[in-house]
Amino acid sequence: MSDHDCHGSGVTILSFLAGTFVGATVALLFAPRSGKETREIITDFGYDVKDKIADLPDELKDQATPAIAKGKDMIERGRAMISKGNDMISQGKDFLDEKKKALNAAIAAGKEAMKQEKEALAATLEEKE
Repeated sequence: MSDHDCHGSGVTILSFLAGTFVGATVALLFAPRSGKETREIITDFGYDVKDKIADLPDELKDQATPAIAKGKDMIERGRAMISKGNDMISQGKDFLDEKKKALNAAIAAGKEAMKQEKEALAATLEEKE
């Protein structure tokens, strides 16, 4: 749930409560009751709305808490993935270093073998002369 969804829910609830309050007030004002009865009903309804609005931050907080927890979990998983990626890069570098050393050793051995073969061939040619 995004912050936009949380704010949208709060606005929807507040709009509903405001509409209910206005509708109930208009209905009471046009109802065939005495002014005193109407004022008492409006006052009671006002207290009910006030109590419901007081609970609204807790309801919004309850809706936001799972979203926050999910966000923290996603951040932690992202960190773990980055760490794993860094480990893989390090392993890849180590692997390449080992292969580079082996290739350099093979090249050095090839050069030495060529040198020895060249010397042997030169010695053979000198003997024939």
